[in-house]
Amino acid sequence: MLTLCSMTTSANDLLDAVNAAILNCLTAQSYSVAGRAKAMAQLKDLQAFRQQLMDEISNGTSSSGSMATLLSMQEATA
Repeated sequence: MLTLCSMTTSANDLLDAVNAAILNCLTAQSYSVAGRAKAMAQLKDLQAFRQQLMDEISNGTSSSGSMATLLSMQEATA
């Protein structure tokens, strides 16, 4: 059963996540297990997003805790 959940975070937290994703991207771009494939985000897209976040942080636009919603899920209705 899926319930409604939402994760909100600051630009600093997003920057940490993007940096981790970049490191992951450098070591494993895609893989396949038992017929299921997964591809990581493209490095150029992660780098662009990282620069956007760093600009936001350095401009002070997120100093008070700029927030972004990352995920919202709920159970499908029939």
